Parts: sequence; C-alpha cells; structure tokens
Amino acid sequence: MVKRRLFDWIIATIAMALCLLVILYWQEQIWLIIVSGAVAVIFIILGYIAKSKNFEVRSQETTITATGLKQLILLNEDDSELNRWDLFGKTSLVIGRDYGENEVDINLADCTYAGFIEVEHAVLNYAGGHWFIEDLHSENGVRVQKYGDNRQYRLATAKPCRIDEGDIIYIAQTRLIVR
Repeated sequence: MVKRRLFDWIIATIAMALCLLVILYWQEQIWLIIVSGAVAVIFIILGYIAKSKNFEVRSQETTITATGLKQLILLNEDDSELNRWDLFGKTSLVIGRDYGENEVDINLADCTYAGFIEVEHAVLNYAGGHWFIEDLHSENGVRVQKYGDNRQYRLATAKPCRIDEGDIIYIAQTRLIVR
C-alpha cells in the first residue's frame, strides 16, 4: 500500500511539472495543460484515498485483535493448565508435534496422547475478525465442544469451524481451551 501511494505521488508530481512547463513555454497548447492538470489532480486524490483507506484498515484490525481471543491453554485430565500459547498478533498457527526439522506453532509432542497426534494435525486461522480451526486430514480427527454445550462436534476435513472463548478443542484426546 505504501509503494502504491508513493507511485501515485510521483505521477502527480510529474504531471504538475509538465503542466507548469506547458504554461511557461507553450501557452498555446491548452489541451496539454488541461490533461496534465487533470492527471495531477486524479493522482493526488488517489494518494489521499490510499492513505485514508490504509489508516482505516489498520485501526479496524487493531480493534478486532484487541477484543478477540487471547490464548489457547493445554489442559490435563484434572483441568489444570499444562501449557499456554498466545494468539495476540498471530494470524495462523499450526497444531501438531515437532518432528525432526518440522516445527509447529503449538507443539503437543509432550502430551499424554502425543502418539495419536499428527505432525501437522490442525490449523488455527484468523479471518474476518474470528478464529477458525481446521482439521488437516488427520487420522484421529479434531473435535470442538462449544462453550455451554456438553456435546463434542467432529470437524469434517478441510471444513473450518469458528471457535469462541470458552470452547474446548480436542486434538485426538488432548484438550485445549480457548480464552
């Protein structure tokens, strides 16, 4: 966006310079004055529009991220916290197990049920102001228990599911709560 704005300003400056040259040296070329002046005005307007849109998008993203989900917490069988991962400022996180050179964002290799977790089991994606989880063709699947509901819903492969605060994600038998 910054490069586009810079490009708009450069074109506007060149068009204004051409307009000035035509006025100073070729006064009889009125059509050239009008065209170069119009081009300068158009690109000045585009530069301002790009600047205001860029500011509007950044401020909206900051607001959404600041009010969204903040952490993913690994729970044991007694509902005690074993580990936590921050979601703030992230847009995508791969859940699975570190294996060799393959590193994931949320490593569940030390969990009790790690043998049932794929190297790349699931992915969390932030889009449209919400977090979504998606099963990455895992053998043992991903389930979600929505907050206030006692049922677990198994995700279809490659079908994202929106998650909200208080939801519990089951990666094989491993539980992660969203805060």
